[in-house]
Amino acid sequence: MKRKEIDQLQEAGLISGEQAVAIAEFFHLNAGRGWNWLVLSMSTLAGGLILGGIIMLISANWEAIPDVVKMSVAMLLLLGFWIAWARTRVVYPWISEGLGLVGGGMWLGCIALYGQIFQLQNPFAEGCMLFFLGVCAIPFIVRQRMLVVLVAVASAVLLGALMDNRESWLSLWPWISDDSAVVACWVLLCLVWWLLGEHWRTSTGFCRSYAWIGIVAILHFLCIVQVPLLYQAIWIAEGSMTVVTLLLLAVPLLLLWKPKDVIWPHWGLMMALLSLPYPMGLMLGDDAGGAFLGVLCGFAMGGGLMYLGYAAKRISWLNYGSLMVFFAGIALIANVLESLTGSGLVLIMTGLLMLGLVWMLEKQRRLLVKSIKENA
Repeated sequence: MKRKEIDQLQEAGLISGEQAVAIAEFFHLNAGRGWNWLVLSMSTLAGGLILGGIIMLISANWEAIPDVVKMSVAMLLLLGFWIAWARTRVVYPWISEGLGLVGGGMWLGCIALYGQIFQLQNPFAEGCMLFFLGVCAIPFIVRQRMLVVLVAVASAVLLGALMDNRESWLSLWPWISDDSAVVACWVLLCLVWWLLGEHWRTSTGFCRSYAWIGIVAILHFLCIVQVPLLYQAIWIAEGSMTVVTLLLLAVPLLLLWKPKDVIWPHWGLMMALLSLPYPMGLMLGDDAGGAFLGVLCGFAMGGGLMYLGYAAKRISWLNYGSLMVFFAGIALIANVLESLTGSGLVLIMTGLLMLGLVWMLEKQRRLLVKSIKENA
C-alpha cells in the first residue's frame, strides 16, 4: 500500500486520522523513500569499506598469516555479517539489507580465498555455480533488494561461463555451441527474469519490491531480439536441433507463468509477441526481402505491445511497444531503404516522413497513457 492511497481513504471518510497513522506505521510509510535508499547505500558502502580494509590488511601480511587463521577469519567475517543482518533486520531493515549484500560478497571472497589457499584449479564456471547456489535462495526467503541484483547478475555470468567453458563437467558447450543457440539461451534467461518481475508486481509479500528487475530484463530481451529480426545477423546452424528445442521452451514457460492480473486473451497475444520474433528472425534471409519482412515484424511487435498496454492498462507494456517501433524505424532507414535506393533525396524525404510518424506515435502514446491514468 502507498501513502497516497492511505490519504485517499482518509479523505473519503473510510478511516480516521489515527487509523491512517497506524497503517502508515505498519507499512513503514512515514519515512521518505529517498532517505531509506540513502541509508541503504551508506550502510552498504560502510560494510564494503570495512570488508575492503580487512582484505587489504590480510594482503599486506599474507605470507605471515597461517592458512588456518586465514580460513577462520574468512568464515568468522561471513558469519559476523549475517549475524549483524539478523540483529538489525527488524529495527533497521534498510541497514540490514546492506549487511546482507556484503555478506553475499563475503561468500564470494571465501570461495576465492579457499581456491588460493589450496591451489584449486577448478574452472571458472564451477566457482560461479558454487557462488550462485550459495546466494540464489536468500532473496526469496527474506527481503534483500540489493542482493537480488547480485543474484540476477550472477545468473547471467554463470550462463556465459557454462556456455564458454569447455573444461568443466558443467559445460554446456557440447550441446550449445552455435551462435543461434547461445543467443536463444540469453533470450530465455531474459524471459525468466521478466516473468519473475511480472509475478512480483502483484505480490503481497516483500518480493513486490523486486518487480523493477522485470523492466531491465525485458529491455535486454528487446535489444537481443532486434538483432536477428531487424538485421538478420544470426542464422540457425544447419542440422542444429538445440536452438529449436530452446525456442520451444519459451512457449510452456510463458504459458505456465501467466500473471494472475492478466486475462488469457491478452496473455495469448503477449505469448505470440515474445516467442515468435526470435525464430522468425533466424529464418529470414539476408536479402532485401528478408530485411523488409523483419522490419514489418518489428512494427507489428511494437504495435501489438502498445495495444496490450492500452487494453491491459499497463503503461510499461505500452512503452516497450514504443521502443520496439523505434528500433524498427531505425532498421527501416539503416537497412531496408539503403538497399532499395541510393538516392540521397529519397532518404531525406523518408527521414522527414519517419519524423512525422514518430511524432504521431508519440502523440498517440501520450493519449493512451492519459486514458489509462484516467480509467485507473
